[in-house]
Amino acid sequence: MLPGDILLLTGEGKLSSSLVAMQKVIYSKARSSHVEFCLGDGIFIHSTGDKGVHLTLLLDEDVACEGRWRVIRHKTITEAGLNTEKLQKAAMFFYAQGYNKVFMGSGNEKSSFCSELVAKAYERAGIKIISGKAPSKVTPAHFDLEADNLEDWLDVTEEYKAILADMKENEFPYRFAATTLSAAMNRRKIHEPLREKIIERFENGSLKNQELAREMREMLSGRELNFWHEKDS
Repeated sequence: MLPGDILLLTGEGKLSSSLVAMQKVIYSKARSSHVEFCLGDGIFIHSTGDKGVHLTLLLDEDVACEGRWRVIRHKTITEAGLNTEKLQKAAMFFYAQGYNKVFMGSGNEKSSFCSELVAKAYERAGIKIISGKAPSKVTPAHFDLEADNLEDWLDVTEEYKAILADMKENEFPYRFAATTLSAAMNRRKIHEPLREKIIERFENGSLKNQELAREMREMLSGRELNFWHEKDS
């Protein structure tokens, strides 16, 4: 299980069926209604209409789609490579965005639909996928095509099935890790407006406070992990 792996799911219900049917014009063998991006340790980041961009567990997704899923891995991703860390940071950058309701539109910087989110993460990491198509034009069907052709990707579904079995037997550490990560990211988003207000107040104050504000911005700009909603990202 490596950051950057992509989970392709076929959901339940009429909405999922409609999404698949709509994508047949893009790829006749389309079957996925949703895609998610692996962060590692059974945790995925994805975007849905009710919650926007948030985290979930393979355990829960397996139940939701009744086991109708598969996983692909880009051939540039290896356990020893740098791409895993780049991809993980790139995907987390979009955490807490809204859901982009304009499917196949022009896109924006504050919201993403599921496949757009995955494409944005790869683009931010500097890895070209889906022939360099704009993220807002990428659909689950495009990933279905990649998963069927396997020219630039590997099918690692069996690896994930083995991991899922372990997750079912040892659920607590996986769920604890996901909950802790979500809490930390939510806390940072909540605190960001207050932090920005303090810095702006210093910037409008004395020369000493202005220098302090400059140092604070330099410190923030050097953080390992950045988010889309932060001024210094």
